[in-house]
Amino acid sequence: MSHTAYVVFTVFSQMAVGALIAMVIADFLAKGKEDLRFFETGAWVCVPIAIIGLIAMLSHEARPFLAMKTMNANLATSWLSRESLVLTIFVILAVIYTVLWLFEPEYGSLKGIPLIPKIAKPFIPLRKAVGIISAIVGIAFLGVSAKAYMMLGLPAMDQATTPLFFFVTTLLVGVTAVAAVLSLKYMLKKETVEPFARYLWATWGIALVMVIVLLFTLFANISVLQTAETEGATLAQAKTLENMLHGDYTALFWSRVVIGVILTLVCLTALVLPLKKKDISKASALTFAVFVCALIGELLGRAVFFGANVPLGEVMPYIIPPII
Repeated sequence: MSHTAYVVFTVFSQMAVGALIAMVIADFLAKGKEDLRFFETGAWVCVPIAIIGLIAMLSHEARPFLAMKTMNANLATSWLSRESLVLTIFVILAVIYTVLWLFEPEYGSLKGIPLIPKIAKPFIPLRKAVGIISAIVGIAFLGVSAKAYMMLGLPAMDQATTPLFFFVTTLLVGVTAVAAVLSLKYMLKKETVEPFARYLWATWGIALVMVIVLLFTLFANISVLQTAETEGATLAQAKTLENMLHGDYTALFWSRVVIGVILTLVCLTALVLPLKKKDISKASALTFAVFVCALIGELLGRAVFFGANVPLGEVMPYIIPPII
């Protein structure tokens, strides 16, 4: 069975949360209208990738439009319903936050559209507050989303490493996605240096910490899959680990390590020198490379996460003797 929809949904929805957090950081780092004008381009990132995630979420439903009506119908008992609800709230807040960037009357890229900038103007001072609230809801979404996959029937996913993987994707890919877009803008227009340099340093620090956390989580995940409380869970986790390290998903697993960890670390290490020398053009190119490596790594990792997983139901016939 193809897990593409789950891979795209989880990676892109989490990336959207990270992209919004990145714009909140930019909002606080900017010291004037010119800084904000430069950073405003990054506001285009969050909502489109969130929409890609939403489309992927609906694409694995047999009847997508019916699913849209019923996905929040079982909030009391279903973590999937809660995941859908929190994501919906996050996307609504993200759209509002994005509007307050793009329709800003002085530097918004859509300021020329009639009426909307005038409507948005009184609310611009609230943008940081909206951004912070949106980020909090986004982080809550990560926890709810992780809980939706941490089920007893999926012992390899029912681990503390699952929310860690989601958190890493959010900050590693989401933050660098905005930095990559701004890097392209700088390489094309060379508009600003000092505020963008500060932003790249912040991006570098976040990405470095997340790669270290990712490396720790990968080792921790291998370790926890070797222990379980029940015979069924032990067998399911062992088969999952076998799929990862010696089976169909071994190539993807090690490709994720090489691209998502090693190459990302190489690019981050190389990024230090141009940042110190304030060679922003070279720093921008390396930041873009960090994003590409991180995104490929997380997509590969999520493919392994879903594809290598062995549900409890698959191993139960080996545990329960047949009835004669």
